[in-house]
Amino acid sequence: MTVAAAGRRTPASTVAAQALFRVSPHVILGGYALLLALPQNNVLVGGGGGITPARVVAGGALLWWLVARFAGGFKLAVGSNPVRRVLLLALGLFAAADAIAFIGGVQDSRISNADRGAMLFVLAVGAALLVCDGLSSTRALRAVFAGAVVGFTFSAVAAIAQFGTGLDLRKLTVFPGLAAQPLGDLALGRGGLERSIGFAGHPIELAATTVAMLPLALHLARYGRFKPLWWTCAVLLIGGPLVSISRTGLLGLVVIGVFLLPRYGLVRWLLVAGLLSSAVFAAGVIWPRLLDVLINTVAGSSKDSSIWSRLTKYDYVWSHFLAKPLGGQGLGTYVAPVQPYLDNQYLLTTVESGLPGLIGFVALLAVPLWWAFRLWRSRTIESPPQVRDAAWAVGVALLVCTLSFGTYDGLAFPQMAGISLLLVGCAGALYRIARRTEVAA
Repeated sequence: MTVAAAGRRTPASTVAAQALFRVSPHVILGGYALLLALPQNNVLVGGGGGITPARVVAGGALLWWLVARFAGGFKLAVGSNPVRRVLLLALGLFAAADAIAFIGGVQDSRISNADRGAMLFVLAVGAALLVCDGLSSTRALRAVFAGAVVGFTFSAVAAIAQFGTGLDLRKLTVFPGLAAQPLGDLALGRGGLERSIGFAGHPIELAATTVAMLPLALHLARYGRFKPLWWTCAVLLIGGPLVSISRTGLLGLVVIGVFLLPRYGLVRWLLVAGLLSSAVFAAGVIWPRLLDVLINTVAGSSKDSSIWSRLTKYDYVWSHFLAKPLGGQGLGTYVAPVQPYLDNQYLLTTVESGLPGLIGFVALLAVPLWWAFRLWRSRTIESPPQVRDAAWAVGVALLVCTLSFGTYDGLAFPQMAGISLLLVGCAGALYRIARRTEVAA
């Protein structure tokens, strides 16, 4: 197919490129969020073992953003944005730390892991940048929310089915052209029950991602279409942390419960809390032993070896930091169990990327959190109710991710890394939407 212009015929490749960039970014990003919820060990056949559909789309998002920024056009925002700045700052700090680490020397056996870790981080940042600069309305933002909520609801449903019947729905996600890589040995037992993973790579990742999606589902239940669908998704998402038997997920549910109070007011908060609590008790009725294990998991935290083992790693991290404070040992080069399991992304980043990486990572979470909660509660920024509520949803979801990074090495898990950076980008989009609304007013 060609198009005539000034007596010349435009090549088909150019026409295809023009058609691609006429697609709204929220369509691409909603699809990315949905693909991100599928098992990330399902890789493209012949792709070298690390290419998944979600990473292909993330690569396209990064390319889209780069072309738009350097060549102009494609309706991407060009104004100042603190979230975009912190995304680029974090990318620069991680790159600088990596350069210093490689100058100091990295074991040959760990270089491939370092390349893979850097690639995954850059792709996730690329998707976040397109979210930040490509979404110009709450309607577009809700499309991305919807892709993420639907995808991770399916993951929660798969986990519930796995826990209740032993049915493995992951096999149904190995579509033609994909091959499932083994996940390796997972410690899936707790209290005599088998912990579910759904479409995640680990029970903690399932818990953290499904809980983080709950505020987005509640926002869609208020402002999106098909409200019964989103309420159903919200109830099903609670099943993720329950059947994964994860303290991380339970902590996230508590955080969301606290932040629901100022959003709903006391009366409606009690009604919603009753609805969500009924889902928990319904699970207890169906699987009485599950409720006992969950209670023992929380009540026995002070005696749990997995918690105490986390607290014994600070001396190890401190000694490594003092040895290489500026570059660490290299992003993606930490190998467990050759090195001890840290189960804490902040500690892992300190070892791998030193002080620059730690500063970049903390800023990457803190700046979007600040703006999300400011847009939600500030009296000096005039925003429509749907913008404020979207800011609440993004802020609470990102807070859940921030706390979860303190309980496991979330950046090593593709779903957690992708969804947390997607939320960072959503905070940047909301900043621009709120500022534009304020100027228009």
